[in-house]
Amino acid sequence: MKIHSLEELDLMIPELHSAEEERAAGAAIRRLPGIDAVRFVQGGAVVAYRAESISKEEICNTLRQSGFRASTFQDSYSGKTGMSSD
Repeated sequence: MKIHSLEELDLMIPELHSAEEERAAGAAIRRLPGIDAVRFVQGGAVVAYRAESISKEEICNTLRQSGFRASTFQDSYSGKTGMSSD
C-alpha cells in the first residue's frame, strides 16, 4: 500500500467574515478529491491536500467559482508564494 504525503496550502480569503461564509467555503473545498482537512484562520484557511489528486490552482479556482477570492499566502512546506484567483 502506497502512502501519499500531504501538502499544506495557506490561503488568504478576504470574504470570510462569518461562520456562514466559512461553511460555504469549506463545503466547496471539502468536496474536491484529495482534500484531507480544512482549518479556517482569521482571513483565510489552511488546506491539507494530496498533490497527486488536486493542484493549488484547482483549489483556488473552486473557491472563485463559489464566489470567493483566494490567493496563496505561502505554501507551508516550500515557502513559495504568489498565485491568485482574483
